[in-house]
Amino acid sequence: MFAFRGSRKALRASALSAVFISGLSAFCLVAGCSADSESPQSTTQSTTQSSIQKPNRCTPFAKTQTVRVASVYDGDTLTLSDGRKVRLVGINATEIGRDGQPDQPFSRLAQKEVSRFVHQARRIELLLDAQTKDHYGRWLGHLYNEAGENLEQYLLQQGLAYHVAIPPNLTLAKCLSKAEQRGRDAQLGVWDDSIPPVPAGQLNQGGFQRVQGRVTRVQTAKHWRLVLDNNITVILYSEHQHRFTKMWFEHLQGQYIEVQGWVYRSKGNWRIKLETPYGIEQL
Repeated sequence: MFAFRGSRKALRASALSAVFISGLSAFCLVAGCSADSESPQSTTQSTTQSSIQKPNRCTPFAKTQTVRVASVYDGDTLTLSDGRKVRLVGINATEIGRDGQPDQPFSRLAQKEVSRFVHQARRIELLLDAQTKDHYGRWLGHLYNEAGENLEQYLLQQGLAYHVAIPPNLTLAKCLSKAEQRGRDAQLGVWDDSIPPVPAGQLNQGGFQRVQGRVTRVQTAKHWRLVLDNNITVILYSEHQHRFTKMWFEHLQGQYIEVQGWVYRSKGNWRIKLETPYGIEQL
């Protein structure tokens, strides 16, 4: 996630850079630029066009392998017929209740839509990304049908998952971010206000959350930190700082922001990791 809500159709890092950094070259330090970088006017025009044109697909970037899906665990995890468990790259679906816990909103619908996508396909293709496994031993991949349609993109457009960009698997991050924006603009699924963001000052549990609060402290030592409402620390480790600029980070002092990710406890304090500009938004 990136900057202002009104500019989420473009990379939100670009919007943040435009606020705090003057000049196109400095702007490119955060988000990167290409020859087709858009002005606000051209963005408005392209947005109008995109509303009547079919969205661009998140096409495969490498060779895929044909697989068979044995079962669907939830909205972002499947088991293949060869026994491999696959965690879909770039998304996080809400949790199905287990061990007596209730289902989170839209978790069953996400699971149902994954099953429908798989069962309606004549062929399923698995595309592995840069990091092939996570620390749980699950394979990290993208799934496609025979028409080249991407499962993660489909779920995001329906508002049935959140976009999460976790390095080094960022190849489709820009495309998936745009897919999430379409679901958000239409207020589908998780964006229909049934799962409101958590105020930073009221945070009292871990897990995946959208946290909103005012930046009450900024630190840019070895690891950069933002403290929200004196209650939760957003930590940006040194290996991920190249995706940001220190000027941008320091200008967040006093700003109201939203950070998306997994909340956890460390040394008695709440924390949330920030790894890419997709995980933060200025409100």
